[in-house]
Amino acid sequence: MKRRGILLAGAAGVLLSGRAFSQSAARKARVLVIHSAPIPSGPYHNALVERLRLRGFVDGKNLIVDAPAFTIWGRESMRRDFATLLGEKPDAVFAFTARIRDAVIEEAPKVPLVFVWVADPVTAGLAKDYGRPGGNATGVSNRFAEVAVKRLELLRELAPAIKRVAVVGPTYEPEVEKALAGLRTASPRFGFELLEVSTAMSLATMEVQRIIRNGAEALLPLHIYSAFGARGMGEDIVRLCAAHRIPAIFAESEMVEAGALLSYGTNLVDDVRRAADMLAKVLRGAKPGEIPIDQASQFELVLNLKTARQLKIRVPPAVIARASRVIE
Repeated sequence: MKRRGILLAGAAGVLLSGRAFSQSAARKARVLVIHSAPIPSGPYHNALVERLRLRGFVDGKNLIVDAPAFTIWGRESMRRDFATLLGEKPDAVFAFTARIRDAVIEEAPKVPLVFVWVADPVTAGLAKDYGRPGGNATGVSNRFAEVAVKRLELLRELAPAIKRVAVVGPTYEPEVEKALAGLRTASPRFGFELLEVSTAMSLATMEVQRIIRNGAEALLPLHIYSAFGARGMGEDIVRLCAAHRIPAIFAESEMVEAGALLSYGTNLVDDVRRAADMLAKVLRGAKPGEIPIDQASQFELVLNLKTARQLKIRVPPAVIARASRVIE
């Protein structure tokens, strides 16, 4: 009788655990996606959703992806909006920006965070260490500061006569300030005078106009502008440079497709895919603080030879040979 009771209890336990498993399996994971523009940028958002699908998380089936319009520029409004969004109780936050840092730390310190397009997550305060982030965040670093110096070097190869280079971006952000510090150190080596312009993203186009009038001979943005495609900000800057016949050197290839001279940096869509892989691990229960930050190791050089011809720049064959892609 005692043995029969044990067997029945065991069977009941199996049934209960099976029921709990099926209930757990039926539950949809919820991810709150914070884009770096008020309106989610199609290619990047799609890359996230498609990669999660490949990893077994299908939006509408076993996953809910919330990507609301969200203001990331006003500090207090950002925290207020973020606190409201947390009412849906997301299982994780996926952020296309480091600016969400304060809101996450203060409003949702226990909600796992996966980030992408962050230049230096340690400097940004998102992680303690690259190998073991600690805390509750991990993601992909695009090593923007290092890449910025390489772009300066490429500009010297292409346009040896240029002296005055405008660097434009929100330099009050720690990561951008770090990139600027590297450019200040490197510029004498390449014979450049830096024209530093610290500006909010919303004022970038106006500031570019002003700095061109003040004698800038080339432009090197200190931010990822294609993420703001909904507002056409990057494209506006490219058109301004074309109108004044000065080269624009971006970090992202999307801007070269829009007419900039060249880009050197990571593939933004691929960055999103790698971060999505990390998000899938988190949704399966991994702790973000134990997932090493993915530091970009592959960079692509993209050239627009049509723009080079318009600017009367002769691109050396050695630079063309190093290019990942050439736009004719």
